[in-house]
Amino acid sequence: MKCTSCKREITSNEQAVQFPCPSCDEIVIRCERCRVLVNKYQCKCGEFVGP
Repeated sequence: MKCTSCKREITSNEQAVQFPCPSCDEIVIRCERCRVLVNKYQCKCGEFVGP
């Protein structure tokens, strides 16, 4: 798995989250670091952007 924000590989012991994009149902994955830093992310479809 790769983080949607920073594109780095997520380790198995990391507290990442994944959820479907409300626009296209593509899975958005956020690593623990990007969640804490509130890094922006955008789904592959370009319709869904989050903090």
